[in-house]
Amino acid sequence: MIALKAAIEWANTANEEVNIWSDSESSLQALKSFNVKSKITQEAQRTLLENARIKLGWVKAHIGIKGNEIADTLAKEATTDGIPASLPFPKSFLKKQLLQHSLSRWQVEWDNGETGRSVYSIIPKISNKQLH
Repeated sequence: MIALKAAIEWANTANEEVNIWSDSESSLQALKSFNVKSKITQEAQRTLLENARIKLGWVKAHIGIKGNEIADTLAKEATTDGIPASLPFPKSFLKKQLLQHSLSRWQVEWDNGETGRSVYSIIPKISNKQLH
């Protein structure tokens, strides 16, 4: 998806119709979807909506198409040569980090608080899980 997004951004600067071919059927399907959570995909979709001169197409992988073979080689080099790519954190990761940070702060306040000490003696460890 990162490569497709880069190609779409490049094509957006051209003053002519551009056809982008990809062997990643899943990425092309994601670009057609209305329910996308990936920020990278959403940004690519926005560019495509703004520029009707950019066309996307699917090509079967590993069938000897010279451009496709070169793209595969470059992609493999990118993964082995360590070319940096900026990937935003997934929302699930950020939610988990925020939850852990919030629980940690809450625990500190609970440990050092002055109220609720009779309950603290029974439940010293905070949790967002329901007690029975």
